[in-house]
Amino acid sequence: MTHTIETVADLWRPPFFFHNTFRSNMKQLSKLAALFVTATAIAFTTGTNAQAPKSDAVLASNSRVSVTYEDLLAELQRLPEEHRMDFLLNPPRLAKVVESILIAKVMATEAQKSGLQNQPNVAAEIRNQTERVLAKYRREELAANAPKIDLSALSREIFLTRAKDLQRPALYTSWHTLIKLTDRARDVALERAKLVKEKADAGEELGSIARKYSDDDSVSKNAGYIQPTSLDVLDSAFAKALEKLQPNESTIVETEYGIHVVRLIRMVPSYRPTFEDAKPAMLAEADKVYKQRFEETYLNEIRNDPTLRFNKEVLDQVRPKLPQIPPPPPATGRAR
Repeated sequence: MTHTIETVADLWRPPFFFHNTFRSNMKQLSKLAALFVTATAIAFTTGTNAQAPKSDAVLASNSRVSVTYEDLLAELQRLPEEHRMDFLLNPPRLAKVVESILIAKVMATEAQKSGLQNQPNVAAEIRNQTERVLAKYRREELAANAPKIDLSALSREIFLTRAKDLQRPALYTSWHTLIKLTDRARDVALERAKLVKEKADAGEELGSIARKYSDDDSVSKNAGYIQPTSLDVLDSAFAKALEKLQPNESTIVETEYGIHVVRLIRMVPSYRPTFEDAKPAMLAEADKVYKQRFEETYLNEIRNDPTLRFNKEVLDQVRPKLPQIPPPPPATGRAR
């Protein structure tokens, strides 16, 4: 049964946790797009385990054309694969695309009825786009059918070239309280820092200490805790002090920001994977590189085909002729 909906609100009101941007975008959509947004949002809020629609499932229609799930999948081929999930999770964008597909199908139907596809320039463009789509899938076919080879040597080669990138530095989880020097004398700040250190070493709750004594602007959010961080992104003096500590040990250090009481919570040592550790990822990368090389070999065979000829005479006719710039008039008289 098909129901006629005059407004989106008649069918569904977005829950409070939907961002205001979603609400404002809804107002800007056409009736068709808004209805599709509603249907998509309901699908996402009622469960994520639904099966994918059948290829001929109708997403939108009017008296002249229908947009199917297969049409949408074809349109998605324009997007890089890694961006498709984000796109599908954005109801307004998805709705706009379904609407544009429907509009295009209506106009294409009208164009075919009027015989536009028989005009030479239109037929040439259709042929060009068809060839591009076929070439794209031929590339995928080449990669899928590339002869299987032993990728061990190539995967080791890739591992050696990327060993530095694969290495993970030591990560330090720490806590600190900052005593600024802008509003107090240095000796007063140092005494305050010593008091903070004594409390931390005595086992008082670190978050409470930081909230009471720290001048750091972010203390209300993080209670003085610094999430796992490599030393290279920290202030150099702070990093050197932190590196010397054992877990649950504190020290006092001065930086350009003031005097800190620093405590090491945990340190995860640096990690350099062996080839065996990284082997699955390296084999996957090697397979990708091999298939790219295989494809490039195939393309070079086409580029270097001895029967290939370029018609220079016609190509010269294709290039637009730029107007001749007249030479400057001869100088009259001598320069003074």
